[in-house]
Amino acid sequence: MIQKHLILVDEQPQTSTLEKIKGILRRDGIDLIYKEINPVNYQKRDVNGDLDFDVENFKKAIIEIEFFRISGLILCDYNLIADVVSGYDIIKIIRELNYNSKKKIILYSAEIEGVISDVLTKEKDFEKQKDSLAKLISYNIEFIKRDGYDQEVIKHIKKEPEFDFETELIKWFHKRDHDVFNYLFPKYKGRSFGSIAIELESKNAVSVEFKKELIEQIISYLSALNDLQDA
Repeated sequence: MIQKHLILVDEQPQTSTLEKIKGILRRDGIDLIYKEINPVNYQKRDVNGDLDFDVENFKKAIIEIEFFRISGLILCDYNLIADVVSGYDIIKIIRELNYNSKKKIILYSAEIEGVISDVLTKEKDFEKQKDSLAKLISYNIEFIKRDGYDQEVIKHIKKEPEFDFETELIKWFHKRDHDVFNYLFPKYKGRSFGSIAIELESKNAVSVEFKKELIEQIISYLSALNDLQDA
């Protein structure tokens, strides 16, 4: 049975819906592993006694989900805690934690039509609105109605993703999270596979150099095998 992973953020329990989804997928040979996170559990009082959101503790809870980095789907309700935290705020936090930018995050709401305008009109200045729009696009969000979101989840999980070498590489580095890298690329010597995976997602100059060298080594290895077979 194929394992798929899902994380859902909502202030209302969604266990019954998730178990229904899990049962449907099981009939297709898919074992859905999921985790619910309730943002209400991460409220705190600020110095003035006003209700606030404990971002750092929320981040810690997300990172401690063992399948966070390889999760195929993350869903979030937009209307979470009024005047404290919204689903869009949660998505910004998740993207800051370097959740794979190629993977969509689903944002659902009973009034999804007004969500984009709600996000943009929080800024009154035109230049800031443009910046907000650019960020909104970069977050790779799919907007859906709350009613019937279970069917959208099932479609997403059943859909076979297109193969992407970089995504597959990063996934396997995350799977070997605590192993130590000691071969091939001196700049990563002594680093954990998990920390390297995060760097690969960031696409900095060193990670690009590593991916190029890795491909070169793979081709060299395959060529050497061919030479042995032809000998």
